Amino acid sequence: MSEDSCLTKRLSAFIDLTRAERTYLADIEEDSRPVKKGEALPIAETPGKVGVLDEGWAVAVTRTLRGDRITHVFLPGDIVGLAEIGGTFQGQTLRMQTDGVVCPFARTEIGRAIRDLPRLAALLLTISGIDQMTLRDRLAFASSLSAEDRLILFLLDLRVRLALPNVGSGNRFRLPLTQAEIGRAIGASDITVNKSMQSLVRRDWLEHDRPYHRLLDRAAMEERVGFVDRYARIDMSWFPRPV
Repeated sequence: MSEDSCLTKRLSAFIDLTRAERTYLADIEEDSRPVKKGEALPIAETPGKVGVLDEGWAVAVTRTLRGDRITHVFLPGDIVGLAEIGGTFQGQTLRMQTDGVVCPFARTEIGRAIRDLPRLAALLLTISGIDQMTLRDRLAFASSLSAEDRLILFLLDLRVRLALPNVGSGNRFRLPLTQAEIGRAIGASDITVNKSMQSLVRRDWLEHDRPYHRLLDRAAMEERVGFVDRYARIDMSWFPRPV
């Protein structure tokens, strides 16, 4: 992969990458594999395997007593499997939501980054931690927010994350999930998702032209659910000096 990969763009939004850091990112994206929509990610074959999602969208699906739940949506520039890197089991299914490109690499490469490029490793772990914090927020609010508010939170979170790797811009973005799949992500039926979207459209908060969505009054949406852009408040004061 070139220096213009989505991962490089995403990380460049936070730090000015050194030559050594860019070389490392190119190394872990060297094994580039196209994957079709609906197929399992190559990293799903081996527990603990990680990989860069360079193109397309992917989802993590967990089976529950109430059916499958989409627990995370992976976007271009995300490292898939980083949160599970210390485990020896596979607790979820990873599949492509669209056609895309995945770059699998051995988790020992993360160890190499920690040893040789500690600043870059600190950033990768920080972003992974923030991803887990947003998941915690979603779970914490699941029982207290209405389905409409959970939808708002879901859309706001996607917009923020899409803006980071420069694969989305402004308040309009493509959302390649059906209403049933959105429901499996926010804990609602497809009928409820449809009603919630129509409510936001009538309020002039959302413009829905499938598969594109435009947030027309983002400020009002953020105020309603108390949205916090955690990616805009990264504390890098503790990061080691670049190598």
